[in-house]
Amino acid sequence: MVAEKVQELEQENIKLKAQVIELQEICGNRAELPKNCEYCENFIQHYIRSGSRYYPTCSGHCVAGSRTKGRKTGDTCRAYVKKQFGKNYI
Repeated sequence: MVAEKVQELEQENIKLKAQVIELQEICGNRAELPKNCEYCENFIQHYIRSGSRYYPTCSGHCVAGSRTKGRKTGDTCRAYVKKQFGKNYI
């Protein structure tokens, strides 16, 4: 009984690994993120507080050079710098 379930799980694991490889071939190892402020190292997200929790808004500001205020998460500018994993998070 247990051996049969282990075999089923191993077969499912093989299928899932094949699907992962296929998706990596389609999308590449890491799909490129759009050059939006949301993914920029210079973008500071604004939050609102509701009770004891904070929720992100659809706006923020840029800390690069001219310090452009009032940026939307979908905006982009010449100061775009891709966030680096481990240094800051998406």
